[in-house]
Amino acid sequence: MKRQYYNKFMNIYLDIDGVLLANDQQRANFAPEFIKYCVTNYPDSTYWLTTHCQGDANRPIQNIGHLFDDETVELMRKIKPTIWHYSSSKTEAIDFSQPFLWFDDDLYINERKALIEHGVLENWIEVNLRKNPDALGKFLQSFPIPINALEK
Repeated sequence: MKRQYYNKFMNIYLDIDGVLLANDQQRANFAPEFIKYCVTNYPDSTYWLTTHCQGDANRPIQNIGHLFDDETVELMRKIKPTIWHYSSSKTEAIDFSQPFLWFDDDLYINERKALIEHGVLENWIEVNLRKNPDALGKFLQSFPIPINALEK
């Protein structure tokens, strides 16, 4: 299958649990390749959107780096941090003025509402590793395009 490339600016937001990790002890299938794709193609606009970060881009590496090879860990160091208040939703950290994709396994009701209010619910890319353990590999074959990308 031919890869679908989108070369314009967009932000990539990455969760860890259920996306890059299948469980506490095992990374997801294709996680190193997926990280490489994101960081290589979107080097200035790939962000951690996970409770493992909260403003410190080193925390995800400290928490999960031992599950990845050195090359992938170096790529992870290029991922930028986000921050939001624990009492609110992750969408507080999303820049809605830019096209984006948000890879996460689940949405809270307030997060879903925020995405709907901004007309970008389709930019949340559900990663369901229980249903499809090779989900990240599928995205490598055909990378999604944000709903608002064509407007920019």
